[in-house]
Amino acid sequence: MDAREHVIVCGIDGSPAGQRALEWALDEARRRSCRLRAVTAWSWDGLESGTAFSSPREAQAHAEEVQRRVLDQSPAEGIEVEPLVVEGRPSTILCTAALDAELLVLGSHGHGAVHDALVGSTSQHVIRHATCPVVILPDPRHADREVRRSRGRHRAVPPQGATPMF
Repeated sequence: MDAREHVIVCGIDGSPAGQRALEWALDEARRRSCRLRAVTAWSWDGLESGTAFSSPREAQAHAEEVQRRVLDQSPAEGIEVEPLVVEGRPSTILCTAALDAELLVLGSHGHGAVHDALVGSTSQHVIRHATCPVVILPDPRHADREVRRSRGRHRAVPPQGATPMF
């Protein structure tokens, strides 16, 4: 017997890709009539790694504020939302939060292969380690750029004198 709850887990990080993932997860939760577990991971290594946080408490408070702001901006009428803010590596936190879930949803930042090789990709780790199906939505800015780039490379130009088949 499957011990999964009727819940969808969604990673919340304040990014455009995370916002897109949340909107998709809310729509899916409505469609499936289930709860949404909104997960935000935070960490503090004491080295101010690109942040201005002077303490773990400050880093946690920032994560809580980001999650609150994102959830306040998203229409969740009729859906039970369980906010969860946890210290740790995002990929590990998401996989753990989704142990009993039907689905795990997150946004991809699309940093690229070099970044992912050096720093690691949350999406790649989650795909390999999650115990439930995973949906990864691209950052809308990167998706639009890729569509434009692809259209520029793959313009279908019929040969001269060719007759349409349809």
